[in-house]
Amino acid sequence: MDAAAVRQDHDSKSILMLTADRQIDRRILLQADSLEKAGWQVTILAMKDEGADRRGDSRVVRVGGGTEVGGLEERVADGYRQLARRLPMNGPVMRLLKGLAWRFLVDQETFHARLYSGVASRFAPQVVVAHDLPMLPVSCQVARACGARLVYDSHELYSEQEFPAREKKRWAEIEARYIGNCDAVMTINESIAGELARRHALRQVHVVSNAERASDPPPRSRRFHELFGLPATRKLLLFQGGLSANRNLQALVEAMHHVTNPDVVLVILGDGALQQNLMREARSQPGAQRVFFHPAVPQRELLTHTAAADAGVIPYQATCLNNYFCTPNKLFEFIAAGVPILGSDLPEISKMVTGRGIGLVGDMSSARAVAGLIDQLFADDDRVAVWRENLQQTRKAVCWEAEEGKLLAIYEALE
Repeated sequence: MDAAAVRQDHDSKSILMLTADRQIDRRILLQADSLEKAGWQVTILAMKDEGADRRGDSRVVRVGGGTEVGGLEERVADGYRQLARRLPMNGPVMRLLKGLAWRFLVDQETFHARLYSGVASRFAPQVVVAHDLPMLPVSCQVARACGARLVYDSHELYSEQEFPAREKKRWAEIEARYIGNCDAVMTINESIAGELARRHALRQVHVVSNAERASDPPPRSRRFHELFGLPATRKLLLFQGGLSANRNLQALVEAMHHVTNPDVVLVILGDGALQQNLMREARSQPGAQRVFFHPAVPQRELLTHTAAADAGVIPYQATCLNNYFCTPNKLFEFIAAGVPILGSDLPEISKMVTGRGIGLVGDMSSARAVAGLIDQLFADDDRVAVWRENLQQTRKAVCWEAEEGKLLAIYEALE
């Protein structure tokens, strides 16, 4: 890549976003779209991805696979990509291997800096954005080198994931070391914002949620009923997203064995390393088939599939503080599609679902508990109709267009 071809005028409204993603997160793309509309030039620096040509975006520049990077870091990154295709991302084996890599092979603070700094140094942006904690050290380095402003977008409470104690401590130390250099800090919800502000004595942590765009909701359909040959009377509960560990999916599938309402079926929309295990669990259940699997679909097609459900489910458990405070993308996707929600009784999920009257939350700590909630969810058609009516107002208030104004205000203050 010719450095002169990618170097930007530092006086222009230019932003360099750094992410450890290979498939770029919807949050990053929505922000990039909004900032471009407001006159910013946006470049997204991301990890090498063998499928990048199929998901091409002219704003995305990939690191790795070139002469600017090499050595141990790239070999570790390539090994991680290979393992991620075969093992559950957050499963015990993958967590062990990642922990060993961070402890004995590479250092969290310098790993991404060595991978990214060569390409990042070719840009002279006005603002550098660290999308999540792994990008914060290298983003700080780049911002200092070119006199840019620094923004930290914490997509989660990163150091409080299900890491080994040593790894959690290391990530917490890195965040504490660099967060004070930021000109602005933002995150996904009030709970995480409060936690970051308390831990690091920050005066302000902005909240920009992962809301979806407020386009007209897709029409309700029976595409899953038609695809799986289900009678029109079946009530369809939908899980959508990656089939990875620590999402309580095993209990969700097992719960269908205990659901007493014979009309309820579960559709799992997504791919991941747990798929085969979940399919075996579903096949082991006696009686008529009650769990159906559909491969992941492109983001642009997702909501049309979501709208074919009678309700969506978020079964996450508080296995760590990060999960306890979570507001996953599917929460906002269900809202955008106008689909009532069954969720775990976690603070931010409960505040949205119960607070706005758009579904039911409760204990999902066991398969039988999940089954009881599913039966309760579909026990009253009139209540479901009220939830759907409330969703029409909620989706107008909880949308990216509302979050966009908050985002642009943050960047306007940096000019």
